Amino acid sequence: LGKAQIKVGGLTLETMAGSTLDPGGTMRETQTGDNAVLGWTEKPKASRVECTISVRGGVSVNDFHVADVSIVFRGDTGQMWAIAKAWSLEPPVIDAGAGTARLVYEGTPAEEVG
Repeated sequence: LGKAQIKVGGLTLETMAGSTLDPGGTMRETQTGDNAVLGWTEKPKASRVECTISVRGGVSVNDFHVADVSIVFRGDTGQMWAIAKAWSLEPPVIDAGAGTARLVYEGTPAEEVG
């Protein structure tokens, strides 16, 4: 898995290298007593996509600050994950010197679909 293609809603992002996907799911925390390991508890964890996009003429970064969208994260290996009802955590952070913007999305746990 060397490259990723990310779609947010109907938009394909022009991502830079280094995009990440945390598929979320179930987190476990070990429970210990005074003298033994007793087991674990579980709680849900949101999925998270982080990426940097190229910003150039005709690109409005406000289009990427969204809620209730589907996200598809596809690797160059053919593996693909889908996140339903995702949202951006904050407005895109623009780096004028690099000509990029940082995007962070979270949502329901990702489902591997390919």
